[in-house]
Amino acid sequence: MDIVFFLITTVVPWLVKIFFAALAVFVTVLLARLIRRFSVDRLRYERYFADTCVYEGDSTELVETIWNPTWFPVPFADVGCYFYSGLAVDGKQPEKGMSLFLSRYHLLPFEKVTRRLRVECVKRGCYQLTSVFISRPGEERHIDAPAEIFVYPRIENLADGHPGAYGMGDVLSRRKLIMDPFTVSGVREYQPGDSFHTINFKASARLSVGGQPRFTVNRYEYCSNFKYYIYQNFHIPKGGDVLFSDYEDMMEDGLRFAASLVVRSLGAGGICAFGANCTTLEGGQKLGFPLRGGEVHKNDILREMAKIRAIDGASFASILAEDIANGVTNSEVFIITAYVDESIGEQISLLEYMGNTVRVIELHPAQCNVVN
Repeated sequence: MDIVFFLITTVVPWLVKIFFAALAVFVTVLLARLIRRFSVDRLRYERYFADTCVYEGDSTELVETIWNPTWFPVPFADVGCYFYSGLAVDGKQPEKGMSLFLSRYHLLPFEKVTRRLRVECVKRGCYQLTSVFISRPGEERHIDAPAEIFVYPRIENLADGHPGAYGMGDVLSRRKLIMDPFTVSGVREYQPGDSFHTINFKASARLSVGGQPRFTVNRYEYCSNFKYYIYQNFHIPKGGDVLFSDYEDMMEDGLRFAASLVVRSLGAGGICAFGANCTTLEGGQKLGFPLRGGEVHKNDILREMAKIRAIDGASFASILAEDIANGVTNSEVFIITAYVDESIGEQISLLEYMGNTVRVIELHPAQCNVVN
């Protein structure tokens, strides 16, 4: 009888306590699995940059939205992503290579949270974000969340010593005039190479004597020149004692100068072309844009500049020769390079012979200088 009383008063309460403790553990584990299956794994996340294109040194915002579409709360959900060193997120100074940035969320059932993170674009480039990971203690999940931003080269204020011959009244140019096909100032004798449509047949008939034809052509007035060819050479001659960091700085300075020329010339209503012997993001060995104008053309050039890799590709002289063969006349030509060798000098002479004004901007580790 005493044994029965002991079991009822002592052992049974302990068994009940153990049962409820085990039940509590079981319910907790089951609830945790349900939360993981029906909440963490069902979280929705997306992000985008407020601006798809900005200039180096500007800032924008990264807008990220996370949504919990379940009945279960999700506390301590960390959303992490690696950012390139050219982007400083939420005031965090970028580190060399890539740096990790974490955002912590505490989500109630059916709660949607949107955050706007300030992003400083400290370096030119094309930055493509692919995925993020959402982690909680003991578990982690990766989500595709693409976002892309183009950081254009910084636009510099061109100093007085820099080329400014854009027909904008800044600096006088040796050739900032081209023929106006609608205004005839007189006639002259035909010379080999003159275009057929410039022949003045009435004047030719009056001057022809004794049945001997004597052709004359119209002489046209001139108007402002708005044609600009901008080239950048990414090659350094062999034997040049230049550190790679200095080389990168030189090429970045050159790109800023080229971008400034493009923006300024197109903004003045002109047309321009751009060429470079760099390596592109897709693996190409050169970059070339034809002679065009307009806002779309400007954005196309700047977008490709953002994607340029500071590595030399094709021969720079061959790029000049290709455009010369297609006819570069009566234009302002800017050549951004760290050196001028014999082959490049020959192409410059041909450009000047064809009636172009050629200006060489020499790159140095510290600055860009106009040579001629």
